[in-house]
Amino acid sequence: MAWRDRLNEAAYTPPSGARIVLEYEEARTAAELRGSRFDFANVQGTYIQATGSSGREFPMRVFFNGDDHDTKAAAFLNALREPGEGTLEHPTAGRVQVVPLGRIVQRNDLVRAANESAFEVTFWETIGALYPSSQNDPASDVLAAVSAFNSAAATAYEDGISLATGSELSELISDVRAKTQQARKFLQPIAATVESVSNQFDDIADSITDGINVLVGTPLTLAFQIAQLVQAPGRAAALWQDKIEAFASLAANITTAGARSPTVDRTAQNLFFTDDLYASGALTGAIVGAVNNEFTTQPDAIQAAQAILAQADALNFWREANFEALSETDTGESYQQWQEAASLCAGFLVQISFTLAQERVITTERARSIIDLCAELYGSVDDKLDFFINSNSLTGNEIIEIPRGRSIKYYI
Repeated sequence: MAWRDRLNEAAYTPPSGARIVLEYEEARTAAELRGSRFDFANVQGTYIQATGSSGREFPMRVFFNGDDHDTKAAAFLNALREPGEGTLEHPTAGRVQVVPLGRIVQRNDLVRAANESAFEVTFWETIGALYPSSQNDPASDVLAAVSAFNSAAATAYEDGISLATGSELSELISDVRAKTQQARKFLQPIAATVESVSNQFDDIADSITDGINVLVGTPLTLAFQIAQLVQAPGRAAALWQDKIEAFASLAANITTAGARSPTVDRTAQNLFFTDDLYASGALTGAIVGAVNNEFTTQPDAIQAAQAILAQADALNFWREANFEALSETDTGESYQQWQEAASLCAGFLVQISFTLAQERVITTERARSIIDLCAELYGSVDDKLDFFINSNSLTGNEIIEIPRGRSIKYYI
């Protein structure tokens, strides 16, 4: 049997069940191998710790031809927008449970291929585990998971740190003050967008900084305050991109130093557990920020989900390296809760993405003015023109006239 005989007919069946046969030109398969790399002083080479692989993604370029290509294309686009999992019959990978994510590019070359509609779309393999499964409001489930994390993290912090006097205690006090200042540096601009949030953020930060000599003797209370401090800016009205970047920057500032080196006492462990509290707090702060954001386009929601999962992966690799370096055992309570919160949040964002405006891309066949093209794509100008300009990053002469061959994004 030759390779041609082993190819499958390409088709996509959305949740509604209407199977759509696809003519294809390109059908690729990709997956990301996850892991961490560790470099050690005076050691040649790099140690790689493999931690599995992502689900497969299937970028495809598909076509509809003939007199009714436009109606077939419209039906395919509607199928892609249906919420939930579909079935992709891939030419080489066979039947796979997938969710179409990211932008969809539709091209209609009305001069050279007038009877054809072409699409570029990416299907992502899914195990379905990230989707909220309860009958409750999914956003409430995410926030409940964050609340459970706060309790678990506080208990783990109380159990993990040492309350010995002397240098251990002074190092811990200095570290909490330093981390609180870092939180202010990265998160204050986000909190400042809403006065009540800014006031709450400042009050908690001042309470920690001014009362640390007392709070360090009650680690359960200290941990709760740290979690509340880092999560508070997530409820502000800043742009979601600014929120995600601020929380990721705070976490990266803590974790990029790598694993702490053991000390003769418990100082290194105390500092690590404090680092972990702020870093995992930054992740849950990003989660709170995503749930409290009003997304308008599908790509924004998907990018937020990807950013949160990436931050969770980075946190997990960093924690594992530190637990190993310090010969500590991770009991898993706080880990389990922030992992659940991140998964529920990503599932929630994917779920709502199907109800949001989906990105489409066209290529201009001739020079166009922004007024007539905006009116053609959105049906109006006055309330869409600024969004049209900003979403396509139009500048200079393009605002006067969009040249032929320019890729233009719009949302439906």
